[in-house]
Amino acid sequence: MEFTIKEHLTSFNNTPELKGIIKGINHFKLTSSIVPVGVETPSIYRLGKKIEFLFELILKNSIDYKLLLSNFQIQEGKLTVGEIDYIIKTINTKSIQHIELSYKFYLLDNSLNADFIGKWIGPNRKDFLHLKRSRLKNHQFPILKHKSVTEKLNQLNIKRDEVKASLLLKAQLFIPQNQLEQLPKNFQNCVVGIWVNLQGFQNLNWIGEWCVPDKIDWYIDPIFNQSWVAKQKALATIQEKLRSKYSALIWHKTKEGNFKKIMVVWW
Repeated sequence: MEFTIKEHLTSFNNTPELKGIIKGINHFKLTSSIVPVGVETPSIYRLGKKIEFLFELILKNSIDYKLLLSNFQIQEGKLTVGEIDYIIKTINTKSIQHIELSYKFYLLDNSLNADFIGKWIGPNRKDFLHLKRSRLKNHQFPILKHKSVTEKLNQLNIKRDEVKASLLLKAQLFIPQNQLEQLPKNFQNCVVGIWVNLQGFQNLNWIGEWCVPDKIDWYIDPIFNQSWVAKQKALATIQEKLRSKYSALIWHKTKEGNFKKIMVVWW
């Protein structure tokens, strides 16, 4: 699948943001971005790196922000103990922000014996929202106080106490089919589809066309996709992924031209 840089940026910008999961941490809201001319999408094969590329592209072409520092690794001897995602300056207010960026896909699994936050897991059961929140709260934001970070900020003529912590957590959330439980508004705003197992997918009687995007393109808005197949062909691709214990994201296009998202899990 090939998409233009504008389609990449639009998809990133239009992804909902999960707000308010860490008390005392500001939500970073991007203002409108300028689509740069002549920029090609690089060959990046990891989703996280692709997201970083797009975010930095937005910052570097923004009239509202100045990117001061990115992906600054914190060393103790030969050991890397952490990383600062971004330090930026807002042009109008002159304020300095430490931004942690994350793009996540989480599924609500009510079978887990946990509180509400603890029920959100990654598609392959290797990622957990409560662990992500804990690491942000207890490690990634506090590491701004590390000696090497203070030294780097001093080089940039920035006082550490003037730096405000902000989080940009882009999230696509999937709930079980026939989910009836009312979700908090900040979570409801990020729900983009349902999740099912293979049998659940086979039982869907939705009419239309299908696409099984590669993981690197999971964040793309399906409105930009031009390659659609029949359900049986999509099913074959899904089964291949599930055999390798990889869940599959599915895009569905109705006869009316509307779009739905389904996560088919292997477990």
